[in-house]
Amino acid sequence: MYKKQMALQRALCILVVAASALVFVYALGYMTDVYDMIYSLRESYKTDEIKAFLEDMDQFNGTLVRVGIGLILCSLTLLLTNTHTRRKYYIGNYAATGLNVCAATAVSVWAHSNISAFKARYFSGIIDFEVVKNWADRTARNGGISVYTDSTFWFDVHWFVFGLLLAAAVLLILNTIWKILLMRDESRALATGKAVSA
Repeated sequence: MYKKQMALQRALCILVVAASALVFVYALGYMTDVYDMIYSLRESYKTDEIKAFLEDMDQFNGTLVRVGIGLILCSLTLLLTNTHTRRKYYIGNYAATGLNVCAATAVSVWAHSNISAFKARYFSGIIDFEVVKNWADRTARNGGISVYTDSTFWFDVHWFVFGLLLAAAVLLILNTIWKILLMRDESRALATGKAVSA
């Protein structure tokens, strides 16, 4: 049983690092489409409401990049405390696990609420997509560069990114419970002189 649990905890720690890195990569691409389109608009289309939206989104995106870096550093504590290889957990392992679970949960809730609000605001009518698309088509026909999108990809993919982060947090909790049960069984077996199963 220990071999299965050890294999799981190794894979799980790598998953947490990967999920944290994915949040960072997501943050780097998050504003790309929206920013490119709004930046390419002629000034008469850039209302104060659009400018305020872009500014708010840019501020959130900058914070999300820093949060992504923080998550990566946080996930590395699992490796620094050898949580991925320890047969027996100590205080450092529990602390690293708790830190990652709390960080993943807090970041996921914060990011989801903000991204959902930005998506609703983006499609609330502050941008007349039909007018912008017509202008973009005319610009492109005249040899100019204009980026038009009404894609919701970057808004929608956050469900996968932060869902994976939350799933990794839940698996960390389940792995820790399993580890505690195995350690307890091992202690009992050693106390009674029984062999410990691998």
